[in-house]
Amino acid sequence: MRLFSFFIVVLLLTSCKSERKVNVVDRTVPERGELSKDSQIFLGNRLFSEKKCITCHDVNLVKKGPSLKEIMAVYDEENGDIVAFLKGNSQAIVDTDPSQVAIMQENIDGFLKKISDEEMNAMAVYMKHVVELYAD
Repeated sequence: MRLFSFFIVVLLLTSCKSERKVNVVDRTVPERGELSKDSQIFLGNRLFSEKKCITCHDVNLVKKGPSLKEIMAVYDEENGDIVAFLKGNSQAIVDTDPSQVAIMQENIDGFLKKISDEEMNAMAVYMKHVVELYAD
């Protein structure tokens, strides 16, 4: 009987110390690579339309603001940084009237502050692409 009791005690002690293996699932999202040029153009086009940039800026025509051709020509000629301007980190280098500058400044201080660097770069790639696409 003692042997049986000893066996039960040993069995209980060893079963209490057993370790369970817990499978841990890695739920981290892998980092995405850079967008291709085509993806940047697509994203830039979408943002340009969704953010209502198209309301004031046309590829060829002057609307409330200068055309994309005019904007990109000045930025290319002056070696300017359109992304820095859109982020509010540089002054406008396109010659416009004060009312246009005021409207654009409201946009820079408003919705453009919420756009990521990746999205901002995509808009710049789109703007350059569309000007090249519709070049005379």
